[in-house]
Amino acid sequence: MAEIGYCVKCKAKSEMKDTKQVKMKNGRPAMKGKCSKCGTGMYKILPKK
Repeated sequence: MAEIGYCVKCKAKSEMKDTKQVKMKNGRPAMKGKCSKCGTGMYKILPKK
């Protein structure tokens, strides 16, 4: 499943590629990837479970 995130360079919502789920310092899960349009690094904070 492709994650959708906000790209600050494109200033629009875009699909993330090369996604990897990571855990932030405070313990919250997040999704890290690259913008499919411009290649800029994207980061999306996921809900707590």
